[in-house]
Amino acid sequence: MSPAVSVERDAGVFVDMVARCFEVSGGVAPELTPASLEWSMPEPLDTTGYMAVSGNLHGWIALSLSDELAIALLEVMGETQHDETALLDLTAELTGVITSNAREHFGARLQVLPPQSTRTRGLPPGFVAPPIFFKLPFHWRGDEAFLLVAFYS
Repeated sequence: MSPAVSVERDAGVFVDMVARCFEVSGGVAPELTPASLEWSMPEPLDTTGYMAVSGNLHGWIALSLSDELAIALLEVMGETQHDETALLDLTAELTGVITSNAREHFGARLQVLPPQSTRTRGLPPGFVAPPIFFKLPFHWRGDEAFLLVAFYS
């Protein structure tokens, strides 16, 4: 199997995980827009969750959400608190769910560390920007978000 086919299949795992996560958590599947390869770090939205991965694959996965999307999802989940702490917790939790579920496909090749989330623009300490990013933009109930997959080896 050629590396390109493997990359497409592996990237498809994250597409499936995003769709499943939002459909289960929010009751409605997201509207996925065309994925792209980015040569520089996309500007994050309001809150971004990061989860480092290691094993045969090294890098990180990030989920970036607009505040509007995060608040709408919290409301659907029955959460009445919409402060910064709730937004950060939700984003970290969703990032962890998507990445951990992807382990079903990658198995022992994908080891994960606990997720963290931030409202700042730069990468968290210890995270390295790879030369290329896989970006999956999507909308959930009309609000924007995207998933970044950043593997550098």
